[in-house]
Amino acid sequence: MLSDQFEFPGRIKGTLLDKYLEKGWYRTGCVIFTTHYLAPFDDGNKYRVYWLRYIVKNVQPGSTAKKLLQLNKGFTVSYRRFSLTAELDALHKRYAASVKFAACNDLETILVDIGNDIYDSYLIEVRDNGKLIGAGLLDLGNSSIEGIINIYDPDYKKHSLGKYLILMKYRFCVAHNIPYYYPGYYMPEHPLFHYKLFLDIAATEVYVPESNLWVGYDTFVAMELGH
Repeated sequence: MLSDQFEFPGRIKGTLLDKYLEKGWYRTGCVIFTTHYLAPFDDGNKYRVYWLRYIVKNVQPGSTAKKLLQLNKGFTVSYRRFSLTAELDALHKRYAASVKFAACNDLETILVDIGNDIYDSYLIEVRDNGKLIGAGLLDLGNSSIEGIINIYDPDYKKHSLGKYLILMKYRFCVAHNIPYYYPGYYMPEHPLFHYKLFLDIAATEVYVPESNLWVGYDTFVAMELGH
Protein backbone atom coordinates (compact mmCIF):
# COMPACT_ATOMS: atom_id res chain seq x y z
CA MET A 1 0.00 0.00 0.00
CA LEU A 2 1.32 3.43 -0.91
CA SER A 3 1.90 5.87 1.92
CA ASP A 4 3.53 9.22 2.66
CA GLN A 5 7.19 9.17 3.64
CA PHE A 6 9.52 11.86 5.01
CA GLU A 7 13.28 11.99 5.56
CA PHE A 8 15.72 14.49 7.04
CA PRO A 9 19.08 13.70 5.39
CA GLY A 10 20.81 16.92 6.49
CA ARG A 11 22.30 17.89 3.11
CA ILE A 12 20.50 17.13 -0.16
CA LYS A 13 22.76 18.31 -2.94
CA GLY A 14 24.32 16.98 -6.13
CA THR A 15 23.76 13.32 -6.94
CA LEU A 16 21.83 12.75 -3.70
CA LEU A 17 19.11 15.13 -4.87
CA ASP A 18 19.14 13.43 -8.29
CA LYS A 19 18.53 10.04 -6.67
CA TYR A 20 15.64 11.29 -4.55
CA LEU A 21 13.95 12.98 -7.50
CA GLU A 22 14.32 9.87 -9.63
CA LYS A 23 12.33 7.91 -7.01
CA GLY A 24 9.48 10.42 -6.82
CA TRP A 25 10.68 12.38 -3.79
CA TYR A 26 10.50 16.14 -3.45
CA ARG A 27 11.44 19.01 -1.21
CA THR A 28 9.17 20.73 1.30
CA GLY A 29 10.96 23.22 3.51
CA CYS A 30 14.09 21.44 4.77
CA VAL A 31 12.47 18.00 4.47
CA ILE A 32 12.36 15.64 1.51
CA PHE A 33 9.15 13.63 1.07
CA THR A 34 7.05 11.54 -1.24
CA THR A 35 3.31 11.16 -1.42
CA HIS A 36 0.83 9.47 -3.73
CA TYR A 37 -2.42 11.02 -2.51
CA LEU A 38 -3.58 14.54 -1.83
CA ALA A 39 -6.67 16.09 -0.28
CA PRO A 40 -6.11 19.77 -1.03
CA PHE A 41 -9.69 20.91 -1.32
CA ASP A 42 -12.74 21.34 0.85
CA ASP A 43 -14.63 18.42 -0.64
CA GLY A 44 -12.98 15.93 1.72
CA ASN A 45 -11.91 13.63 -1.12
CA LYS A 46 -8.49 12.03 -1.49
CA TYR A 47 -6.95 12.30 -4.94
CA ARG A 48 -4.18 10.26 -6.51
CA VAL A 49 -1.14 12.27 -7.55
CA TYR A 50 1.82 11.38 -9.76
CA TRP A 51 5.26 12.95 -10.09
CA LEU A 52 6.37 14.50 -13.39
CA ARG A 53 9.64 15.18 -15.12
CA TYR A 54 10.64 16.71 -18.45
CA ILE A 55 13.33 15.15 -20.64
CA VAL A 56 15.04 18.42 -21.46
CA LYS A 57 16.69 17.39 -24.75
CA ASN A 58 13.30 16.27 -26.11
CA VAL A 59 11.37 19.42 -25.23
CA GLN A 60 10.06 21.35 -28.21
CA PRO A 61 8.17 24.34 -26.80
CA GLY A 62 4.85 24.75 -28.57
CA SER A 63 2.63 27.65 -29.53
CA THR A 64 1.81 28.63 -25.93
CA ALA A 65 5.48 28.96 -25.06
CA LYS A 66 6.17 30.99 -28.20
CA LYS A 67 3.27 33.34 -27.40
CA LEU A 68 4.62 33.82 -23.86
CA LEU A 69 8.06 34.68 -25.17
CA GLN A 70 6.54 37.26 -27.50
CA LEU A 71 4.21 38.67 -24.83
CA ASN A 72 7.02 39.05 -22.29
CA LYS A 73 9.87 40.04 -24.60
CA GLY A 74 10.11 43.45 -22.92
CA PHE A 75 11.01 41.92 -19.55
CA THR A 76 14.52 41.07 -18.39
CA VAL A 77 15.35 37.65 -16.93
CA SER A 78 18.34 36.88 -14.72
CA TYR A 79 19.57 33.91 -12.70
CA ARG A 80 21.40 34.06 -9.36
CA ARG A 81 22.20 31.96 -6.33
CA PHE A 82 19.21 32.13 -4.00
CA SER A 83 19.15 34.58 -1.13
CA LEU A 84 16.09 35.98 0.59
CA THR A 85 15.73 39.74 0.14
CA ALA A 86 13.12 42.22 1.31
CA GLU A 87 12.17 42.79 -2.34
CA LEU A 88 11.56 39.08 -2.93
CA ASP A 89 9.63 38.69 0.32
CA ALA A 90 7.40 41.65 -0.56
CA LEU A 91 6.65 40.12 -3.97
CA HIS A 92 5.68 36.83 -2.34
CA LYS A 93 3.33 38.56 0.10
CA ARG A 94 1.56 40.29 -2.81
CA TYR A 95 1.31 36.99 -4.67
CA ALA A 96 0.04 35.02 -1.64
CA ALA A 97 -2.67 37.61 -0.98
CA SER A 98 -3.93 37.35 -4.56
CA VAL A 99 -4.32 33.59 -5.09
CA LYS A 100 -7.53 31.68 -4.44
CA PHE A 101 -5.91 28.74 -2.67
CA ALA A 102 -4.47 28.87 0.85
CA ALA A 103 -0.90 30.17 0.74
CA CYS A 104 1.49 31.09 3.54
CA ASN A 105 2.53 34.72 3.11
CA ASP A 106 5.94 34.21 4.74
CA LEU A 107 8.54 32.92 2.29
CA GLU A 108 11.07 32.01 4.99
CA THR A 109 8.49 29.76 6.65
CA ILE A 110 7.89 27.95 3.36
CA LEU A 111 11.53 27.48 2.40
CA VAL A 112 13.24 27.13 5.82
CA ASP A 113 16.63 26.61 4.13
CA ILE A 114 17.30 30.23 3.22
CA GLY A 115 21.08 29.90 3.55
CA ASN A 116 21.55 27.09 0.99
CA ASP A 117 22.83 24.83 3.75
CA ILE A 118 20.65 21.85 2.81
CA TYR A 119 19.83 22.48 -0.86
CA ASP A 120 21.73 24.18 -3.67
CA SER A 121 19.10 26.74 -4.66
CA TYR A 122 18.90 29.29 -7.46
CA LEU A 123 16.49 32.11 -8.23
CA ILE A 124 15.14 33.27 -11.56
CA GLU A 125 14.09 36.92 -11.53
CA VAL A 126 11.78 38.59 -14.04
CA ARG A 127 11.86 42.40 -14.09
CA ASP A 128 9.94 45.12 -15.86
CA ASN A 129 12.11 48.25 -16.10
CA GLY A 130 13.94 47.16 -12.96
CA LYS A 131 10.84 46.23 -10.97
CA LEU A 132 10.74 42.63 -9.72
CA ILE A 133 7.49 41.18 -11.09
CA GLY A 134 8.18 37.44 -11.02
CA ALA A 135 10.50 34.95 -9.34
CA GLY A 136 11.06 31.21 -9.56
CA LEU A 137 13.05 29.10 -7.11
CA LEU A 138 14.76 25.86 -8.11
CA ASP A 139 17.07 23.34 -6.45
CA LEU A 140 20.04 22.12 -8.45
CA GLY A 141 21.44 18.59 -8.51
CA ASN A 142 24.11 17.19 -10.82
CA SER A 143 21.80 16.01 -13.59
CA SER A 144 18.47 17.55 -12.57
CA ILE A 145 16.63 20.50 -11.13
CA GLU A 146 13.42 20.59 -9.12
CA GLY A 147 11.14 23.58 -9.45
CA ILE A 148 10.11 24.70 -5.96
CA ILE A 149 7.94 27.78 -6.28
CA ASN A 150 6.93 30.42 -8.83
CA ILE A 151 5.49 33.75 -7.72
CA TYR A 152 4.48 36.91 -9.54
CA ASP A 153 2.99 40.36 -9.10
CA PRO A 154 -0.82 40.03 -9.45
CA ASP A 155 -0.84 43.20 -11.57
CA TYR A 156 0.89 41.12 -14.27
CA LYS A 157 -1.51 38.20 -14.21
CA LYS A 158 -2.28 38.50 -17.94
CA HIS A 159 1.38 37.74 -18.67
CA SER A 160 1.07 34.15 -17.33
CA LEU A 161 4.31 34.50 -15.41
CA GLY A 162 3.80 31.16 -13.65
CA LYS A 163 4.04 29.34 -16.98
CA TYR A 164 6.70 31.76 -18.17
CA LEU A 165 8.89 30.82 -15.19
CA ILE A 166 8.48 27.13 -16.02
CA LEU A 167 9.79 27.99 -19.46
CA MET A 168 12.70 29.95 -17.94
CA LYS A 169 13.60 26.98 -15.72
CA TYR A 170 13.66 24.82 -18.82
CA ARG A 171 16.04 27.34 -20.42
CA PHE A 172 18.22 27.17 -17.30
CA CYS A 173 18.51 23.42 -17.89
CA VAL A 174 19.42 23.92 -21.54
CA ALA A 175 22.08 26.51 -20.67
CA HIS A 176 23.67 24.24 -18.05
CA ASN A 177 23.29 20.89 -19.89
CA ILE A 178 20.92 19.47 -17.27
CA PRO A 179 19.00 16.42 -18.58
CA TYR A 180 16.00 16.37 -16.23
CA TYR A 181 13.60 19.00 -14.93
CA TYR A 182 11.16 17.91 -12.21
CA PRO A 183 8.20 20.32 -11.86
CA GLY A 184 6.41 18.51 -9.01
CA TYR A 185 3.30 16.39 -8.81
CA TYR A 186 0.30 16.20 -11.08
CA MET A 187 -3.30 15.34 -10.30
CA PRO A 188 -5.08 13.84 -13.34
CA GLU A 189 -8.51 14.47 -11.80
CA HIS A 190 -8.14 18.21 -11.27
CA PRO A 191 -7.28 20.93 -13.82
CA LEU A 192 -5.45 23.00 -11.18
CA PHE A 193 -2.29 20.98 -11.93
CA HIS A 194 -2.63 20.61 -15.69
CA TYR A 195 -0.55 23.73 -16.41
CA LYS A 196 2.52 21.57 -15.72
CA LEU A 197 1.89 19.80 -19.02
CA PHE A 198 2.04 22.89 -21.21
CA LEU A 199 5.81 22.80 -21.84
CA ASP A 200 5.69 19.68 -24.04
CA ILE A 201 3.55 16.62 -23.30
CA ALA A 202 5.64 14.52 -25.68
CA ALA A 203 8.74 15.22 -23.54
CA THR A 204 6.95 14.61 -20.23
CA GLU A 205 7.36 11.45 -18.16
CA VAL A 206 5.29 10.24 -15.21
CA TYR A 207 6.58 8.18 -12.31
CA VAL A 208 4.57 5.02 -11.58
CA PRO A 209 5.67 3.91 -8.09
CA GLU A 210 4.02 0.50 -8.26
CA SER A 211 6.43 -0.49 -11.03
CA ASN A 212 9.23 1.94 -10.10
CA LEU A 213 9.27 3.24 -13.68
CA TRP A 214 9.14 6.55 -15.49
CA VAL A 215 6.88 6.28 -18.54
CA GLY A 216 5.95 8.72 -21.29
CA TYR A 217 2.82 10.74 -20.62
CA ASP A 218 0.83 9.11 -23.44
CA THR A 219 1.81 5.65 -22.16
CA PHE A 220 0.80 6.70 -18.65
CA VAL A 221 -2.63 7.82 -19.86
CA ALA A 222 -3.20 4.54 -21.71
CA MET A 223 -1.89 2.26 -18.93
CA GLU A 224 -2.84 4.01 -15.71
CA LEU A 225 -5.90 6.03 -16.62
CA GLY A 226 -7.32 3.60 -19.16
CA HIS A 227 -7.90 6.21 -21.87
